[in-house]
Amino acid sequence: MAQSPDPRGPVQASWLALPPEPWKNGGGVTRTLAADPAGRWRVSIADIERDGPYSRFPGYDRVSVVLAGDGVMLHGEGVAVPLRLREPAVFGGDALLQSTLVGGPVQVLNLFVLRGGAMASVTCSGTASGCCEVGALPVGADGLEVTRFRVTAGAYEITRGAEMPGVDKPGVDTPCVANPGAPATQTEFTVILDITVRKSIPD
Repeated sequence: MAQSPDPRGPVQASWLALPPEPWKNGGGVTRTLAADPAGRWRVSIADIERDGPYSRFPGYDRVSVVLAGDGVMLHGEGVAVPLRLREPAVFGGDALLQSTLVGGPVQVLNLFVLRGGAMASVTCSGTASGCCEVGALPVGADGLEVTRFRVTAGAYEITRGAEMPGVDKPGVDTPCVANPGAPATQTEFTVILDITVRKSIPD
């Protein structure tokens, strides 16, 4: 993995080179791009090869973006979540869900956000567009720090440590905007994730 000498500078790498972690049910593998040491968020990419149960993550909200393949339908008791190609989808990690592949194996970018511990925006840009927000921090929270991910076909970039002012209202502090920080001529499909946490975890 190529790293900038500045620990706060961008880290660029191929996510295809990350070690795959096989699922216990044998239905696929996961590659973890990065995870918060305190467990407040995680970003990973899953290769789903067949229908089967979708892992539960109680207390977390999730965003999934299908990077390759025809899509996935998640379904459970009173719940149906379609995961479509290059569209962000938000759903809770508490529900017991089954996954059904629409047309064959898929690759899915997954964001996990601990409720009350982090907030995030996810934007798809380039050859497709879409935006969503997930999570929240307490009103009055200060000393905030943003980690930004840019994910493309086979590659990703992480920029850590951008500071933000405090939260003065519930929910995500900055409105979701299309194509944040991207040139108008960008055509490659890119997913941009901005994850905000408090720099120090309160007791």
